[in-house]
Amino acid sequence: MNETDNSDHSKLMNLLEQAKPLELTLYPDQQKVWVAESPLAQEIKSILAAHPEYYPEVRAVVGDAIPEPRGKAGASSAS
Repeated sequence: MNETDNSDHSKLMNLLEQAKPLELTLYPDQQKVWVAESPLAQEIKSILAAHPEYYPEVRAVVGDAIPEPRGKAGASSAS
């Protein structure tokens, strides 16, 4: 793990610590709104976009509220 990866992982762990108590109190419909509108959720998603390998750790904390990043296998769509 290089320095940037380590920094991103540390930041993600901090964000997940902040998200955990919020997620535990939200109903599924509220979780969808939280994921769509929360700056905290947006930051988690941006780290996942760069590091999809962290998704299992995110899922362990917030469940399926934050969807798995797409294209992690490197697939691209041609039009």
